[in-house]
Amino acid sequence: MSTAVDATATVDTLTVIPPENWPELRDLYVANWPVNLVAYHTVDNFIQWHRKDPGIKHLTFYSLNGDWRKDGTYVIVDRYQLFLYTLAGTSSDVLQRALHLLDWSQGFKVSSFLARHRNAVINVIDSKGLRKEYDSCTYLYYMSKEESTKLKVELPEGFRLADLTADDAVKVDAVWPNRHTGSLFFLQRLAAWNPNVGLYNACGELVAWCFRLQAGPLGALQVDEKHLKKGYGSIVTVAMAKKLADLNQDCFGLVNNSNIPSKRMFEKLGFRHTDFAYWLRTYPTIPCHWNDD
Repeated sequence: MSTAVDATATVDTLTVIPPENWPELRDLYVANWPVNLVAYHTVDNFIQWHRKDPGIKHLTFYSLNGDWRKDGTYVIVDRYQLFLYTLAGTSSDVLQRALHLLDWSQGFKVSSFLARHRNAVINVIDSKGLRKEYDSCTYLYYMSKEESTKLKVELPEGFRLADLTADDAVKVDAVWPNRHTGSLFFLQRLAAWNPNVGLYNACGELVAWCFRLQAGPLGALQVDEKHLKKGYGSIVTVAMAKKLADLNQDCFGLVNNSNIPSKRMFEKLGFRHTDFAYWLRTYPTIPCHWNDD
């Protein structure tokens, strides 16, 4: 007895989205703003990075079966980090099918993915029997550029704001709670390529800092432990919001669920809690090491 084969059936494949198509992909997420701002800023960030370095290594955009124009689905691999999004809706399995096709053997830091995409991520991790190093929930706090322009930066006497340097990133990495293999390269690249701000006292010491991560949120926002509870975190947050407004961009931050002081700070400044995002890292299943390149 023979079994009929459906000649129209297709096998899923991951298809590379070339850089020349990234602007078109990015613009899919303008609709219903700011619902899809994470996707917009993620893709826009890598467009800007590719313009700065067309030979950038370990960065690939994928879609499922090349249908990104139809469903706005992408999975982006940037070194050991994974970014993902879809416009297909929570009831669709498009994103899950795309994630399943990735090679997870070296482990991924699945970064800043929204709550509506969580089931797809967890289902793939469970189906592959992967172990999680951590899995954390963050609050997404949002402020429009119109609101950001109304904020005021008030500096203590003798203090100044300036862009962060590669040397500053060394100090930041040494005290960053999320420090990991390759994190110095990660922070130095953010310092060189993304909007950022450092607060320096009258002695020229860096006392507080804020970077902008690949997906667009404020990140690695921290105050030197010798200078806590002086309002310096608010100063760099406001400075970043205003810097982004000058670039005609809205501002948002991701704050760990357990970080009550930071959540209160964002709320006091006027940011609105509009969504949840997750950070998750899987253990590699083969020996691997990310060099700083």
